[in-house]
Amino acid sequence: MALGTRDDGLQVPENDWEILRDLRAHFLEQAGKLLREAEPLPAEAVDGFLRELGAYFDNKVVIGHGTRFSQTAGLTASRISLVGESDLELDIRCGDFASQLHQGASAELWRVYLRLVTLLGRPDLSPADNPVGPKGFAQGLLALSQMLGEDHDRALDRIDRMQAYFAEFLPALYVAINDFLLDRNVSAAQPALITAPDIAQAVPGGRSAVLSLDPAAMLQQRLLVASVPAGGLPGAGAGAAAAASAPVAPASQEAGIAASLLTHAMLSRLLVRLDDLERATAANEPTPPPPPPIDARQLGIPSDAPEAAAIDTMAMIFEAIFDSPTLPDPVKMALSSLQIPLLRAAMLDRAFFVADAHPARLLLDKMARASLGLPADTGSRHPLCTILQQIAHQVRAEFVRDTSVLARYAAEVDKLIERRDAAAAAVSDACVPLLQQREREELAERAARIAVEEACRRPGVPPAIAEFLRGHWRHLLRDTWLKAGEDSAAWHDARAAMHGLLWSVQPKTDADERQRLARELPQLLQRITAGLQRLGIDETERSQFLDTCFALQSAAMRGAATAPPGVVPPPPPRPAGAEPEITEISGDGRTLRIIEMPEPRRASPRGRAPSAHIGEWLSITLGDEVLCGRIGHVGREGARVLLASPDWTFAIAVDPAVVEAQLKSGEAVISSRLSLFNVAAEAALNRSAAEAAPARQG
Repeated sequence: MALGTRDDGLQVPENDWEILRDLRAHFLEQAGKLLREAEPLPAEAVDGFLRELGAYFDNKVVIGHGTRFSQTAGLTASRISLVGESDLELDIRCGDFASQLHQGASAELWRVYLRLVTLLGRPDLSPADNPVGPKGFAQGLLALSQMLGEDHDRALDRIDRMQAYFAEFLPALYVAINDFLLDRNVSAAQPALITAPDIAQAVPGGRSAVLSLDPAAMLQQRLLVASVPAGGLPGAGAGAAAAASAPVAPASQEAGIAASLLTHAMLSRLLVRLDDLERATAANEPTPPPPPPIDARQLGIPSDAPEAAAIDTMAMIFEAIFDSPTLPDPVKMALSSLQIPLLRAAMLDRAFFVADAHPARLLLDKMARASLGLPADTGSRHPLCTILQQIAHQVRAEFVRDTSVLARYAAEVDKLIERRDAAAAAVSDACVPLLQQREREELAERAARIAVEEACRRPGVPPAIAEFLRGHWRHLLRDTWLKAGEDSAAWHDARAAMHGLLWSVQPKTDADERQRLARELPQLLQRITAGLQRLGIDETERSQFLDTCFALQSAAMRGAATAPPGVVPPPPPRPAGAEPEITEISGDGRTLRIIEMPEPRRASPRGRAPSAHIGEWLSITLGDEVLCGRIGHVGREGARVLLASPDWTFAIAVDPAVVEAQLKSGEAVISSRLSLFNVAAEAALNRSAAEAAPARQG
């Protein structure tokens, strides 16, 4: 896809209108699906919601463009005013709705915003005017309420209800939109180019993140500056000296500095040298370890020449890729075959280091994405590794100057990703019944515990009765809940027997109560005995407990208190361990590992949704092992996150508290959101800075 580099440095695609049109359709399709999954709604109400959401999109796209988009069929360019001036409360609530959703999805929305700045050619675009931002959803909900004939209070209730739902699922929608734009080669704008006055308040990380550059571009500039001798001694090229003595340049000037200074003759010689290396590498295949990165010295380029910075930047990035502990060696071998194609692309395109949607960079990233979940010891004969190596070799053989070759093979890798995701989804789907059964058991246990503790909170409960209820009778309640449910007669009978037992041991000072106890006691003891028999309690233990009950009930007949007036405290919770707990269950030939925090360590309710979503690949840490699996199921109201990989013999169900804690500490990462190229560039940049620090101190 052709790009137009403007004076402001934005890489606006030449087919921007087609991409924008398709984005609008994709956005409304996903938003409509999200709304329909929230609750049943009439089709005309959903249509009204989508019309207002589309009108908001159109309005924000047209602002600042004059006739560029407004005269093109398909965009309404309409101004929207759904909130009347007299309804200040509703206006304020909608603003709070949008603000809260923006904060909850700030990272995902930030990435989309940077790509829309590029697509629209709008460095002045305010984050508050994001065409796909939460403000449009607020206006859409108001339109929906109006179509349903809801009054002021019901409209407020709907906004309150939908805020929790959108807070959980809207980030995933923005992840999908970011992927949509990335697949259409829309690069994220460099933050330093953005001129919107409110940009610092909207970006995650504050002003420092706003001014940060692409790590590859920063690494290139660092190498360019380092190539200039102190005092500008002879030997450094004029371009390098000028760049080194200048302050940090805008991204548009930094983009491909080395490549932009190449003469046609130098570029031709470099490409010939790359061809020679290509043939030499191909002749030596297969090579067990990845070959060393290709640097400027190997190409015969002096280290102080400005073009050396671009070449050595690429070498350091590949060195970081080869050092990655998460990539299996066969995948590294496949990626190593892309060194020369990527270096060739960098020499041909001056925007390479700031265009994260460049086809060459996307191909590298997608090959890494396809390999997510492969065990570290994966062999070269693994079918996926074989295909990746074949694709890399074909790219190396076919790519000369036409980037459509790279895009075509990136599409082939997309098919691999789809097949691998589908295989992982099949594994997780097969384990969902195991997980649901476990969660039903936990709901039953929770309901039984709550029922027992509510009963034991009464003053004057004898310790022996509290111990019996918290032990044996809780198990009976749990089993009853599982078999019949909490609305069943059996559940209510079991609870009634528990409360009857507690009543029977309370002092009876009234003659009518004593007569009632004498009348009801035989039937109550029969129900207790039947319950103990169902639990499999042996006859000796049953007799001992019934003797205890008889003694307590006899004392109650005399009106004597059998326990102190206070409440018997519940048993202390288990001490919290330093690590999450792991249990394993099996069934129907499937194995499910369940990972959760001990109860005392849960800092937040289990109802909080994790920030990872279905379809993403999550890497988590278990002891000394890092496992990466695809999220195939995220339960509502605090249910666990289910991970699976085609290469596992099991699936993993993770407590949301574990996911959030590890994401916060850095032990877990949403791997499918990462760009291998950017991660490697950042690692190379940090290494370069660390190596330069002692020299500066000296």
